[in-house]
Amino acid sequence: MVTEFKVLGPLEVWHDGVQVPVPSGRTAVLLASLLLHANEVLSADALVDRVWDGAPANPARARATLQMTVTRLRQALGPANVVRTVAGGYQAVVPEGALDLHRFRALVGGGRFAEALALWRGEPLADLRSDALHTEVEALVEERLAALERRVEADLEEGKSAELVAELRTLVARHPLRERFWGQLMLALSRSGRQADALATYRTVAKLLDDELGVAPSKELRDIHQSVLSGEPVIAPVTAAWPTPRQLPPVTADFVGRDDVHREVGQALTGRTTASAVPITVVTGPPGSGKSALTVRIAHGLSDRFPDGQLFVNLGDGTSEPRDPAEVLVELLAAVGVPMTSVPEDIGARAAAFRSRLADRAVLVVLDGAADVEQVRHLLPGSASCAVLITSRNLLTGLEGGSVVRLRPLAAADGLQLLTRMIGAQRVSAERAAAEAIVAATGGLPLALRIVGARLATRPNLPLHLLAGRLSDEQRRLDELSTADMEVRASFELSYAALDEEVAAAFRRLGFLSTLDFAAWVVSVLTGGDGDRLVERLLEANLLEELGVDATGEPRYRLHDLLADYAAELLSPEDNAHLRHYVDALLLLADAAGSEVPLTIDAVPVAPVDVVVPELESSVVARLTERPTSWLVAEHRQFTRAIEMCATHGWPRPGMDLLELANHLDAAAIVAGDRMAGLNALLRDSAEKAGDFTLMWRAEHGRLAHIAMAGMTDELVEQFRICAEGMESCGDLLWLANHLASWAYYQSVFDDRPAVDLARRAVEIAREAGEPLTYLSALREHASMLAWADRVDEATPLFEEAAELATSISPVAEAAVQHRISVYALRHGDLERATTTSRRSLELIEAAGDLRGTAYVLSHASRVASASGDHRAAIAFAERAYRIFQSLVEGLGSANAAANLAESYLAADRAADAERLLAEAIPAHEGVGATEALERMVETLRRVRALTQDALRTGVNAR
Repeated sequence: MVTEFKVLGPLEVWHDGVQVPVPSGRTAVLLASLLLHANEVLSADALVDRVWDGAPANPARARATLQMTVTRLRQALGPANVVRTVAGGYQAVVPEGALDLHRFRALVGGGRFAEALALWRGEPLADLRSDALHTEVEALVEERLAALERRVEADLEEGKSAELVAELRTLVARHPLRERFWGQLMLALSRSGRQADALATYRTVAKLLDDELGVAPSKELRDIHQSVLSGEPVIAPVTAAWPTPRQLPPVTADFVGRDDVHREVGQALTGRTTASAVPITVVTGPPGSGKSALTVRIAHGLSDRFPDGQLFVNLGDGTSEPRDPAEVLVELLAAVGVPMTSVPEDIGARAAAFRSRLADRAVLVVLDGAADVEQVRHLLPGSASCAVLITSRNLLTGLEGGSVVRLRPLAAADGLQLLTRMIGAQRVSAERAAAEAIVAATGGLPLALRIVGARLATRPNLPLHLLAGRLSDEQRRLDELSTADMEVRASFELSYAALDEEVAAAFRRLGFLSTLDFAAWVVSVLTGGDGDRLVERLLEANLLEELGVDATGEPRYRLHDLLADYAAELLSPEDNAHLRHYVDALLLLADAAGSEVPLTIDAVPVAPVDVVVPELESSVVARLTERPTSWLVAEHRQFTRAIEMCATHGWPRPGMDLLELANHLDAAAIVAGDRMAGLNALLRDSAEKAGDFTLMWRAEHGRLAHIAMAGMTDELVEQFRICAEGMESCGDLLWLANHLASWAYYQSVFDDRPAVDLARRAVEIAREAGEPLTYLSALREHASMLAWADRVDEATPLFEEAAELATSISPVAEAAVQHRISVYALRHGDLERATTTSRRSLELIEAAGDLRGTAYVLSHASRVASASGDHRAAIAFAERAYRIFQSLVEGLGSANAAANLAESYLAADRAADAERLLAEAIPAHEGVGATEALERMVETLRRVRALTQDALRTGVNAR
């Protein structure tokens, strides 16, 4: 079966000698677009641009329609179908010789011009309507004219001058500004003995050029004219000999790393997959990532694969103005031996001449610092024997058929190796930690490392730790990364200056987040624009890094460390309103997520959120918060950063709202207690400056509660008392009740005696405040304190009241009450009730996903099982509790779990396991306020060692 595709005229498909009808309209434009780039991958966006003839009104719908159009095309082609769906888009997989355009180029490359031109059946694809498509057709027409010029030149050399006159008169009439045809007509006339007509032809073209363009004829035409006037033999311009250019700059001597990229690019440029496509690879990366140094090294390594030469052109990425490709072509043509007098005026003609000179030659073309696709499109050879290696700060996504390699920062080991090569191994070894800190501060950016290395090399007595200290300061880091001729900030400025206003604003405002990762919705909120589109633009400019997908399925991005420093420098006071809007968005999302999360075991009431964020439609909010805990896992660093910025900017109330929502959402205890304490301290100080003393004491309560989780101290007890007095003076009854209940719990653990009076006062105030959750918390603590004081008759009705109230609030609230009942049932020897309520509490708390609460319930369940003689269950419960508490960095809970586990090991005759655990746990929990747990661990260790000594004595006596 033979299939032919024809684009050099009206679009046609033939299969086994029968023409295959192609549906008109978009289907035909789609096929033509794929055939013009046969065996190359065209992205969906590139095809939409051609098929819809520019930007469609609804891009998303257009992409969906494109898929249906592809399906219709495949059905229409039937057995002639060559359209494949591939990663990144679509591809027409055309066999060699099946496309007339490929045959044309192959024939031209072989010097068989007449056969090549015979393939043309008219204007390419004239039957299709697509301005975007016909922009490419113009390049095809230029190829045909260049081939026609070469055919005429060959005919002139064969002495067919007289026969060419009529054809050339037609050609100059059709293409009056194409001087090459005029010159060939003058040659044909002169060689036919018609010197007068040749001179008249020169006068005609001279007047035409002056009238139309205001320019004189080219030197080539003037030389022919002079030869006719002088009566000298008129000869055609001689084609220059091939000069074999070797233009690659020298390789950087201390280059390190990137071996994987070197192999990938080498394979892409030399492992040809098609006979007709020119291998093109774009090496892209953020400013300062070492693109040029890498490509020069790669090009040198491939030079033996391209024996006809290596061309290197700087396209101006290091300056504010990209170079004009028309001027670059003059440079390239000169490099391949074309005299200046023979360089065409038109950029299309220059590009065609460049392709002609490189036809069937093995030349590597390196284009360094490309600004965009349009700059390089005319600079590409047409022969598959050549290859093109491009560097660009931008992705050049519109460059069809090219592979893209993105540079990442250097790995820490490679960065250290580069620094070592620049300043010497002895110096690095002497201050290894400082050297590693310097590499970390540069974020692995080669330019930054080279600047640091250059500075240190010129100052051999400068201690590395001094420079490392300066680089650790984010405010002055970019100031340190500069020398007389290199500067990281200047490199970043070039990329920033190239952004349009909206994209620049997105980049700048991401400086609020520092190096935090984020999803596209953040960019939407910070700019009021299309976050996905702006992220794409920043990715194309290599100002963002892609990190993968988060727990909710959202793609994540971040700024490189140094780019984050630069973005933060650009922020202005006018940007603060957008930061405040971003805080509102976090509040809105956290509130939506919180509505799906049961209240945790130690929850406090959360204020309702009343904000408007137009960028977050209800469907987006629902999608993002569908799995609340997963969303918090993805965004918990955003919470802490936003809270810090609220404190810094004097917005303590929204900061506190965020913190309270984070506490409510934090069922997985993602944010460590010490971190929460620090955030509360920041908000406390901010509220004090703002004169909001109610909020100040609430924040102080949060700080104290999180610190107390690691254990109470005398100083902390005094701070709890001062905070209670402050809340009372502000009339904040709700939070005073919560504070007193928390204080009662931690005070009782610290003193090892019940704080009955504190708990009773908490109940009285909570009852007056009238908030059910706060009242339940206080009631639970009061009942617990009474039970601890062996006042069971007083505690029992309070526990019953608490249990009844809890069932109306949430499963977690019920779990909390059942847990406390179990604790005191065990204390008073009621094993049956302790076991029943412990099981019920564990079922409820695990189902709710409250990790911290689960750990406490498991720890207690271990003691209940141990008391019941079920040592296997006791060990299993205690091991789980210990693992969770350690992950939460919660000292008090961890100490109790360790004590339980050690006792369970010993009871199960696993003394060695108990000793191993206690050797680690006792020193780890000293100073956290877990006095009782530590005493239990020490006692268990004494018993373990006593057993060991007994075993040793028994062994000795046996011998």
